Amino acid sequence: MVYLWFFVVILIPLVTEAQDQHCYANQTDPYVMFSTYTPYELVHETSTNPVFVPQCQPLQFWIMSRHGTRYTDTSGINNMWSLTSVRDNILSNHEAKRGTLCTADLENLRKWTPQAVFTLSDDLAFQGFQDLQNMAQRFKSRFPTLLNQSYSSDKFEVRFTNTQRTTLSAFSFVTGIFGSTYNVQLPQPISKDSLIRPSSYCTKWINEVKNNPNSTVEMYAFEDGPEIQDLIKTVTDRLGFETPISMSDATHMYAACRFEKAWNVAKVSPWCAVFTDEDLTKLEYKEDLKYYYTKGFGNDMNKDVGCPPAKDFLLRFSALESGEQQPAGVFYFSHDTDLMLLFSSLGIGEDDVPITHSNYEESRNRQWRTSLLTPFAGNFAVVFFKCDGDEPYKVQFYLREKLLDMEGCDQGLCDWSYIKQKYSSIAENCNLDFC
Repeated sequence: MVYLWFFVVILIPLVTEAQDQHCYANQTDPYVMFSTYTPYELVHETSTNPVFVPQCQPLQFWIMSRHGTRYTDTSGINNMWSLTSVRDNILSNHEAKRGTLCTADLENLRKWTPQAVFTLSDDLAFQGFQDLQNMAQRFKSRFPTLLNQSYSSDKFEVRFTNTQRTTLSAFSFVTGIFGSTYNVQLPQPISKDSLIRPSSYCTKWINEVKNNPNSTVEMYAFEDGPEIQDLIKTVTDRLGFETPISMSDATHMYAACRFEKAWNVAKVSPWCAVFTDEDLTKLEYKEDLKYYYTKGFGNDMNKDVGCPPAKDFLLRFSALESGEQQPAGVFYFSHDTDLMLLFSSLGIGEDDVPITHSNYEESRNRQWRTSLLTPFAGNFAVVFFKCDGDEPYKVQFYLREKLLDMEGCDQGLCDWSYIKQKYSSIAENCNLDFC
């Protein structure tokens, strides 16, 4: 009997320690691929080394960036506050010995209060300022001959949409480049900007794609399928509920997890503990299905709407080739929708096989992954070089500051003649007359 008691005493802390190892609160590398709410700080290229292309000098740096991390919208704030009662029920369930959340995750939930207020809905968060300012400083370090020079209106062009979050994102980026916005010529934003926000300009696309119920058929089919239904069951059991939670509750908890991690990248959101990594992977895929058909390769109209920014840098580079004067830096600030539409035009993120509700397993390594294409502060940069040698001009493409190895290019360095031919139809035919 004494020996038995000895082993029980030894076993209890071992069991407790094993359970704590499965606590989300203790994870050192949590899953953060949250589709369009992915924290930029956790997915961008970190290099600040100057870019060196032998026998070449950069002539123009062109970028289209999504705004930085923002607060949720009004309905999202309401949903987040509604989770206080859900939280209380989860705690009660565990007091009644139902549910499997560990002690640390339960304690985090117990201390949780919503960090969202209505006066800041949709506005840029503090992390959003840092996203853009730090990004600008890294690009400045990587392209010093272009970006590390004093401001003048003929050398730099800035444009942003008419929202607080893009306006302040532009200000933050400009501050990162020039040290402040003082003396920087910043234009008045256009209400429906057909260049950097064609999604708000094109009525035909809004009616026939964005607001078309057919565009979300695949997403809802996946939601009704075995993967998400299994998620509902396991989350219900994990939280200790005796009847299945609603998809609505699961979505609200997921939103809280995503936003809170984006707002405070160094901290843990207790709502992320609700899900396993596999659960989060499924929810990410559900989001990707929505965007694939509303803004990506799932509808041919998307590439037609997304072409104006591509046409812009193509024509600018052609002007440089012809010896015309162009700014050293062109800085555009827009939204995830317009970046996705641009990628559709350029063929970036396209898979050989369309993603659907029925090929989740086969699509784990898909190219269309909005967590990496359009996270908060997601950006697409193109740099035009003048070179010595047979090919007088070259181009590099960057996604999240990471050099893109485009098909037909040599380790990310593309001949301008090839790019010009590849995208000639955009330069020649892009217009929004059909809108």
